[in-house]
Amino acid sequence: MKKPAEDEGASIVLLGSFNPAIFQPRWLGAQGLIRPEEAENAKITLIQAEVADFSTEWFQLQVLQNRFQIVCSDPRQYAPLRDLCASVFDILPHTPVTALGLTRLFHFRMPSVDSWHAIGHLLAPKETWDPILKAPGLLSMRIEGRRKDSHGGVLRIKVEPSVKVQFGVFIEVNEEFKAPDGNSDGAQWVPTPLSENWDDLLSYSETVADHLLSLVR
Repeated sequence: MKKPAEDEGASIVLLGSFNPAIFQPRWLGAQGLIRPEEAENAKITLIQAEVADFSTEWFQLQVLQNRFQIVCSDPRQYAPLRDLCASVFDILPHTPVTALGLTRLFHFRMPSVDSWHAIGHLLAPKETWDPILKAPGLLSMRIEGRRKDSHGGVLRIKVEPSVKVQFGVFIEVNEEFKAPDGNSDGAQWVPTPLSENWDDLLSYSETVADHLLSLVR
């Protein structure tokens, strides 16, 4: 990535039917998925039948009855994040999962106010809106397509002003995969698209960011 991000993160989201009470730090530790000291020192926000929410030094896990999300903000831990998620559902193969989403996001500080505005002008030309709006400005843009080397996923790119960085740009790249043939009886299918696409999606996200940022000076 040519321009370093001020902040970034990656996440894996699964949709389906989950039992949040299972997903406790001690359970992950007992399964050998995290170190005993990680399980012991995890910061628990809430563990109950409807939601499990806790964090360790390198990831945050939140599980609702219809949604599993694991998040990391340290690029050095993105591969372990993938491996942890795949291992969880190797252990729980009968958990109904209908969709898998892979996401990487960035917050970039632009070199000037003019270049910050230029991104919005480029993606949402003001000439289109000037006849009907006073001082139009880009709040959010999403575009959908497919990555050339993807194994069947649908790609979505979002661009917005950053809420973390002054005169910053937020870029999010997400790729979603559906259960094969609409089969949501289990999670057996999850590790394959996760292992096949995770590294490529992370690399592609940098290509997206580099491309968009190169369009303005």
